[in-house]
Amino acid sequence: MLRKNPNIQYHPSYWLAALGAGGTSVSFFMYLMWLIPHPATPIPTYADWHTQLIKGDLLAAITLFALIGVIIFALLHVLLLIWNIAESRQHKAALQTLDNTPAELQKMAIPLTLAMTVNVFFILGALFVPGLWSVVEYLFPGAIFAFAIIAYVASQQFTRYMSHMISDGGYRSQEHNHLSGLISVFTFAMLAVGFAAAAAMSHVAATVAIATSFSLAFMIFAILLGILFLVKGITAMMQHGLSEPASPSIWMLIPILTLLAITWVRLSHGLSHHFKVESHAGQLFVPLSLLFTLQIGVLALGYKVMKKNGYLTYYLHGDKESPVSFGLICPGVALFVMGMFWWHIGWVKTGIIDQFSAIYWLGIVVLLSVQIITILSLIKLTKKLLMHPLRQPLAQA
Repeated sequence: MLRKNPNIQYHPSYWLAALGAGGTSVSFFMYLMWLIPHPATPIPTYADWHTQLIKGDLLAAITLFALIGVIIFALLHVLLLIWNIAESRQHKAALQTLDNTPAELQKMAIPLTLAMTVNVFFILGALFVPGLWSVVEYLFPGAIFAFAIIAYVASQQFTRYMSHMISDGGYRSQEHNHLSGLISVFTFAMLAVGFAAAAAMSHVAATVAIATSFSLAFMIFAILLGILFLVKGITAMMQHGLSEPASPSIWMLIPILTLLAITWVRLSHGLSHHFKVESHAGQLFVPLSLLFTLQIGVLALGYKVMKKNGYLTYYLHGDKESPVSFGLICPGVALFVMGMFWWHIGWVKTGIIDQFSAIYWLGIVVLLSVQIITILSLIKLTKKLLMHPLRQPLAQA
């Protein structure tokens, strides 16, 4: 049974636990996406993995491994989602105390997680509902509508925060010496990649045009906001040092870059199919390589900083407890997912390396190690922050 430390006030950052679990489920889907043949559909479906599974070879074993991972972490995502919804309702008054404060923006974790939920259920439907892809064109408008509702909620939350910052002069650099403001950028980038899914996979031109328009709008909005919060946050950190409790925010740029990269890949496919805009793996090699290497740089810098200030020692491996620590999970998930895109689009599809060659498997093993470290961290934080023991009262003598 999930139970947080009762001495720690409920905070929107607990939603990042559900977000991390959902992202981990998607990361297992990447094995099916890139290793399992699916010639008739843009993503693997029930028929594809079922065909592969009965072959009984190495890819069949990988398929089974991936399916188990998708199911386990999708279930964990739903469990944590339900728990957070219940906790949010129970602690509504506590959440309202964040309004008109710098911490109000952390409520963006809620629409961010809900957008991930749509992605998780889309994957589950494709994989475990036989024949679903035959009616998928009827589902794309529903997915666009779901993302539109979440986008409305996120936009309302963000504009409330920004209106207070602008009208009342709520920005003080000593209160923003971190990159937690990137949670809003993360949310809008997640919406951009969500809309881009329909743009990449639909065969209906109107659906592609609508999805592309929404995706582009949120992508450019995310980029502009990202520049704003990066400049302000880095400037404040240079003046006041990084706020220790918000240390995971220094890695938040990693999942944002992954989402923006996948958005561009998806939009490139949609524009190529319907608007005759040329797109091929070679054109994507440079942007994917630039973003992936930038992520490595951010990862190295963030790790060095958090080793120096002791965050990883005390909050991940030690006794200090903070729901903000769940912000450590998504960067690992995002680096793995981005690595799979970069490895397969930039190296395999361009013919630089042969799929299933020795060097190919070496790359997969390196990415697998990132995934394993991330999963172990998610399990550790879940046990530490959400499985607090229920202490029984001492018996009367």
